[in-house]
Amino acid sequence: MPAKLRLAVVGLGRVSKSHLPAVRELSGKVELAALVSRDAAKAEQEASQWEGVKVYTSYEDALQDPNIDACLLLLPHDLHAEYAIQALRAGKHVLVEKPMAMNVQEAEAMVAAAEASSAVLMIGQSRRFHQPVVESIRRVRANEIGSLININALLLAHMDKPATDWWKDESKIGGFIIPLWGSHILDYILWAYDKMPVAVYAQGLSNNPNWSGEDEVAISLNFGEGQMANLLMSFNAGARATDEEGLTGKRIWSTQNSIYDRYLIGSNGMMHLKDEYELTVNGEKQAECERSNANFNWQLEEFADAIREGREPLASGREIIRVMKVIDACFESMRTDKVIALQ
Repeated sequence: MPAKLRLAVVGLGRVSKSHLPAVRELSGKVELAALVSRDAAKAEQEASQWEGVKVYTSYEDALQDPNIDACLLLLPHDLHAEYAIQALRAGKHVLVEKPMAMNVQEAEAMVAAAEASSAVLMIGQSRRFHQPVVESIRRVRANEIGSLININALLLAHMDKPATDWWKDESKIGGFIIPLWGSHILDYILWAYDKMPVAVYAQGLSNNPNWSGEDEVAISLNFGEGQMANLLMSFNAGARATDEEGLTGKRIWSTQNSIYDRYLIGSNGMMHLKDEYELTVNGEKQAECERSNANFNWQLEEFADAIREGREPLASGREIIRVMKVIDACFESMRTDKVIALQ
């Protein structure tokens, strides 16, 4: 492998503005080799800010380039599986934005393709990488609050209009608040417990005509052995916007203006994660970090290091399949109004 991981960034939409600065920040380990977009003008404009970066409007042509080692896929959710599998079969490593796929069948096909090619498949569960979040998991593993009994998670935010047009289409996004934000919180809950729930019950409603998917959700997870988790999420927690942009009040993509908390209750204490930036244990602050996008740097570094070291990365495709199983169970429960057994 070359001294640096040669990366193709596929898709130059909204989220690329968080990922591309991480590529630049990690210039000692990662080299931007190519930009792939159907919008040639947008790709050329971005390429002009880099040195020696190729531009492709054809994904298939990019995958044939021997000077590309890996692909960073920043695409609508319904394209994640198709594009990841193509790249893995071409021998390219893949870091794909969350959610992993539209359903568990697609996720399993992605993992099978990675195993067949011996390529690394990592999912962009970027909110794992803030130091207070990592510290909370360390303390759970060390039984610092005793045995984990319950995790209560709350997200109250306001969104009036979707940040991009394809979010309006449930067939492209796979829902709404669950894939956009629930995929992060469910990932954290499963990471903390390090096992699958035995049963899932979910309720979800859509209140805003600007999209078709759910924007109010309540999810209950039963892990057996006296362990559970509860998740409440809302994109309606604020007055309707009156400006043209429609993104006033509590902006979900700036969670400092939202209520985002996780309470981890143990047999001998409690931890509180306030957003990803502050951790308290039994009321005493233990870890804090600045509000920034540095987690994208740490995520990309984990991807590059895992490839170089020949190991499975944190948030590997194999691991995140369990998140997709729970998301599928949530939607089945919402459709049937029944508890869905997973074991």
